[in-house]
Formats: sequence, structure tokens, C-alpha cells
Amino acid sequence: MTDTSAAGPAAPYETLAPVYDALLGDRAFARLRRAFERIECRYGLVLRSVADVGCGTGTFVAYLRARGAHPVWGVDRSPHMLAEALAKNRGNGARFLLQDLRELRLPHQVALLTCQFDTLNYLLAPSELRTALAAFARAVEPGGHVVFDMVTRTGEGGGRRADRECVRRVRVLRRGPPGTSYETHVQRAYTPAEIGAAVAGSGLRLRGAHRVGEARPEAGTARVIFLARRP
Repeated sequence: MTDTSAAGPAAPYETLAPVYDALLGDRAFARLRRAFERIECRYGLVLRSVADVGCGTGTFVAYLRARGAHPVWGVDRSPHMLAEALAKNRGNGARFLLQDLRELRLPHQVALLTCQFDTLNYLLAPSELRTALAAFARAVEPGGHVVFDMVTRTGEGGGRRADRECVRRVRVLRRGPPGTSYETHVQRAYTPAEIGAAVAGSGLRLRGAHRVGEARPEAGTARVIFLARRP
């Protein structure tokens, strides 16, 4: 029998956290790892100290530790996702911080910062994107790199209508005791030009942008992985 009583809205990833890897995380990690390793080889990145911002359940943190990176920081604003990450990385020396990426404050600078699986698309205004990238720039040492991916709009049209159309809302439902709960995820797809402007205004210098997989013409979007360097 299905419990149809309403438990009300949940915080983003509160409902998803326990089942995230089974639904999305494991499949996404395989693709993102391959994309990251191509970037790593092409640009000669060195895995030393690393921060994975928007680390979610900590799968990429565990991968970095297994590759020998140290120290590795996992940062996320969801306590529910961090609880999963802590359990997954117990005993491997990884460290975790509960922070909003726009206000990122690491104990010390790192050589590499990663932010993957469209985490930055949760920022809904270009000014917020620029603020986050500026925080990333402060978090990496001079000469350090930032690797991030975003879902991008393939069209360059602007205006209020385009701004409305580039924002996507997804509601996730979960049924079970004490009732049906739901959480809403809101993301914005930016144009490559908007992302380039945000990088330029952050103190970082863009080194490369590479499409991950095929574009989705029906959705007008494509996932792109960006590499930026702090001068």
C-alpha cells in the first residue's frame, strides 16, 4: 500500500542523497572520469593537493585519493550528501567542508580545484557564477588550475524570454514513511560566451573548453568541460 500523506518539501538532495549513486552518480562518474583524464593528459595536470567542490557523495574524492592526491578536500553545501561522502571515504584521509561554493574558504590553497556534474548550473545569475569562480581563483595557488563542467546553451540568443527558457526546474518525489516528500532542483544553462565572461572577470584565465559527449539539439544544450588557470 502506498502512503499518500504529504510530508512536505525537502532540502535539495535530502531525498536523493541515499539513492543518488544508484540513480545517477555511478553512471555519471564513469563519464566524468574519462573526460577528466583526457583533460589531465592533454594539459599535463599534476595531482597534488586538490579540492572537489560540489563533491556530492564523494565518489570523485575517493578516486583522487586512490590516485595519490594529498590532501584532498571535498566541499558541498548539502549535509545529506556530505554524510554519504564521509561514509564512502572513511579511513582514506580525505577531508570535508560544509560550505556554499560562492563563499568557498579552504584552510589553504590547492594546486587543483574541480567542480563537476553541472554543479555551477545551480547558480541562476551571471553575477553568482562570477562570484563563485572568483572564490575558486582565490582557493588555488598561483599557476594552479580549475576544472569544471557546465550544461551550456547552444544558442546565443538573449533577452528576458531566453533567460526564462534557459532555467530548468525538476521536482523529485519520494514515497515512503512518513509520507511523500519532494525536492525541487533549479538550474540555468549558460551560453559559452556568458561562461567565458565570468571566467575573465574572476581572475582566472581560460585555457580550454571541450564538449563532453554529443550535443542535444532537441534541448538546445551541450555539456562542456572547461579548464582555467590562475596566473
